[in-house]
Amino acid sequence: MDLPPIAPELGHDSAVVVDISKVSSAELGQLKRDTDVRWWLELGDQLVLVGDKGELLAGIPTGRTLGAIENLDIGRLRLHGRGCVHQDSTPGSLIAQGGRWELRLLSPGEPIPEVSDDSAHESVWREVVPNSVIAWRYRPDPMGPGADPLILPIVDSINGARWFGDVETLAGWDRSSYGPELAFSRSWIETQFSSLGLEVSAPAFTMPISGGGQITINNVLGRWTGTRSPDEWVIVGGHYDSRNQNISSTVDTPGAEDNASGCSGVIEVARALLAFKPERSILFMCYAGEEQGLYGSKAHVQTLQSAGNLSKVQAVVIMDMIGYSAGAQLDMLLESSSTWTSYLNQFAAAAAIYEPSVGVTLSTSFCCSDHAPYINAGRRSLLTIEKDWNIYPHYHRTTDLPLNMGIHAQAMGSAIMRTNVAVLAELSGASDRIFADSLDPTTP
Repeated sequence: MDLPPIAPELGHDSAVVVDISKVSSAELGQLKRDTDVRWWLELGDQLVLVGDKGELLAGIPTGRTLGAIENLDIGRLRLHGRGCVHQDSTPGSLIAQGGRWELRLLSPGEPIPEVSDDSAHESVWREVVPNSVIAWRYRPDPMGPGADPLILPIVDSINGARWFGDVETLAGWDRSSYGPELAFSRSWIETQFSSLGLEVSAPAFTMPISGGGQITINNVLGRWTGTRSPDEWVIVGGHYDSRNQNISSTVDTPGAEDNASGCSGVIEVARALLAFKPERSILFMCYAGEEQGLYGSKAHVQTLQSAGNLSKVQAVVIMDMIGYSAGAQLDMLLESSSTWTSYLNQFAAAAAIYEPSVGVTLSTSFCCSDHAPYINAGRRSLLTIEKDWNIYPHYHRTTDLPLNMGIHAQAMGSAIMRTNVAVLAELSGASDRIFADSLDPTTP
């Protein structure tokens, strides 16, 4: 798709970056409509306003300005869609960012990167289209609905301490997809699924190894057959493999945040949902081979396609890096494709009801985790991830240990799991048996 560049007549101007994390929808609209604003760009918690610097600053509330650039060559602005890893070699200087997008200004000596529209890639470039929302902060209606009494017991059954205990267990193994201990963690996950009464399997797939050749490894699948609509499937997933700075290393790969947190989240969500006998089938999945290229989730999508089962998949929820928060203010990022914007909003609305203290940013730039293969196959899918993933200091390091996830880990993980299970209860029809079954899935 060819995106129109910024019109040349806009020429040189100034840009002011504004913190909009705390503004209301009405205040945000007013900032955009100000007569001194030539055009704007919204990136999550940051709003870029372009026009005359003095006039712009006069209309911005005190303390909201994050920075300003004068005599801006607007023709050298580009949007960079980054993946999970920040690269110091990325061209240009960072102006603003939101979701997985960065607004970068290329210097006169730098070539303009080729524009790409493949948002499943680690690094893409796009033209800047004035008056565009690239990522946005969810601003709930203060008069919106309250908690559903049929959903609330499921949400409240999420146990953050139990989840963190599972994170500690998984982080005790080196879970590199290339190493022998991956099988130990797989066996443990199978035991957790089996104890919940799920039909457990470990579908095998192949993936390449450095230097040539292939290895065979396994996903872990715990299947719940729906009580009323068994051929309508919901997938809840997260990868269980890990890595450190060396993608091929098989030792010192604890991967607590990335992604014992997400795989443990799958198990904890299963505990919460299964107590209420969901009407639709649920596939609880922990994937391998994610770190090397989403091989586990790609293999599952291919299996679904080959068996003619892809159309049965009604919705997919992926958890990847759900436990770290740099501060007491908890924030989460929801991402999918623009096709599934209403799906993103459904989760954001659930967060506002069941976890109102958590901030939510939504983005239609997706990549780099196990939601992408399902989106690319045309299925409704999204990723839930903590918003500080890009500043987690132990990302892909030997120090990604449970202790280093910080003091807010249980609160952050619980906020994401509670949000997810609220929506999943609706998607899977898990609320119809609330008053007939015990909250404890292990109770006869």
